[in-house]
Amino acid sequence: MKKLKLWIVTLISLLLIPNFVYATSGNISVTSTSQVVVGNKVTVTVTLSSSTAIGSWQMQLNYDKNYLQLTSTNSEGGGVRMASSSSTGIKSKKYTFTFKTLKTGSTKVSVGSYLAYAFADMSEINLTSGSKTIKIITQKELEASYSKDNNLKSLSVEGYELTPAFDKDTLNYSVTVPEGTNSVNIKALENDSKASVSGDGAISVSEGTNNLKVVVRAENGSEKTYTITVNVIDQNPINVTYNNVNYTVIKLRNNFNCPTLYTEKDITINDITIPACYNEKINYTLVGLKTEEGNVESFVYDNGNYTKYNEEVGTSLKIVVLDYKDEIDNLIKSKVMINDKEYDGFKINDNSTNFVVYGINVETGDKNFYLYDTVNKTFSLYDRSELDEVLKLNQVYLYIIIAFGISLFLSLICMISMCHKKKKKVPVKKESEFADIFKEEENDENKIEEQKEEEKTEDNKTEAEEIIEKPKKKNKRKSKKKETEEENSEDDS
Repeated sequence: MKKLKLWIVTLISLLLIPNFVYATSGNISVTSTSQVVVGNKVTVTVTLSSSTAIGSWQMQLNYDKNYLQLTSTNSEGGGVRMASSSSTGIKSKKYTFTFKTLKTGSTKVSVGSYLAYAFADMSEINLTSGSKTIKIITQKELEASYSKDNNLKSLSVEGYELTPAFDKDTLNYSVTVPEGTNSVNIKALENDSKASVSGDGAISVSEGTNNLKVVVRAENGSEKTYTITVNVIDQNPINVTYNNVNYTVIKLRNNFNCPTLYTEKDITINDITIPACYNEKINYTLVGLKTEEGNVESFVYDNGNYTKYNEEVGTSLKIVVLDYKDEIDNLIKSKVMINDKEYDGFKINDNSTNFVVYGINVETGDKNFYLYDTVNKTFSLYDRSELDEVLKLNQVYLYIIIAFGISLFLSLICMISMCHKKKKKVPVKKESEFADIFKEEENDENKIEEQKEEEKTEDNKTEAEEIIEKPKKKNKRKSKKKETEEENSEDDS
């Protein structure tokens, strides 16, 4: 009976004690790139989410300041603390933090001190929080991690069979298609999803040989080129040889496009209708010729004769440069490069960047000399009179310089001559003067020596007299003394 009462009391107590079970659960996720180069920036995203509306929350982002430096954020306080509330309730809240990476190594970013309450009843939400590890590496380490795979997984020409069968290590293939085919569809799939492919899809072809390139570029930048030679059957090819190079005439309009200022026109060659282009200003008819390698070039066609067409476009004029074998007075014959092609030209001097070329203006049909500026890559009509004026002016300047040089040379000669004369006269005149001066000084010195000798002689005489006089004086003093003594003796007597 006592045990029954104890159970009843315990049950009632459990019912009366407040229920602290969380109303709902939520999650805090931390995301960013896993790898970043040192010195670059990385963005970390913190997302708070819950299945029910959130009324308020507070969180704090933790990170190692030795590896990361916070540069910007959309948090409420502008720092690592995230705290706010919603008047309507939200199910998700996202924050972004941008860091500058400071040194290489691995570092973790996480959320700590987190708390959230449900909007409906303000009950605490049970949250779980994640973290993100970021690996900071050098640029060299990043490049070393790139994939080197530049192989194709598959290669085909739609509707036709390649020869030989595809193999990722085989680079050259061929396929033959019927006459009149003007395009083929190439399908290529890279072996590595990080690689890229170019040269696939619908590709235009013309009669004869067409070399089509499919290039695979690996993640690390290395490339591999696969070549498909598409042979379009030509039952009646028109063969042309120009400068020892073999060509075939293009027969399909889609395979030969007219340049600017030319209109489409059909002509007949060997009883076959050929697509051509015509410019009435210069009376040029162009046809397309293709090399054995599949390269298409434009040629001027004139009654069975073919001449290579080179249209050079400057910023103002379109010029067809023509051969000019003669010389031009006061100009130096020289080669000039125009759009990667070499032509015969002329220039004023070796340092000039402007060249004179002979050509025909595609827009007007005028044949003339044109000035080509190699710096600005522009053509302008060559004005001979301007050059003549420049040459005359240069000639005048040359004469002035020569005259100035001659006058300067003569002046120098005169100055040298005058200096030479002065050097000759002055020493002769001064030599006599100096001789007199030297004689006078010598006489003065002799006089001084004589005077010294005289003085020395007088001194010697004086000394001798003194020597002679001394005994006399002494004797006089003695005799005088004797006389005095005698006198004294007399007085005594």
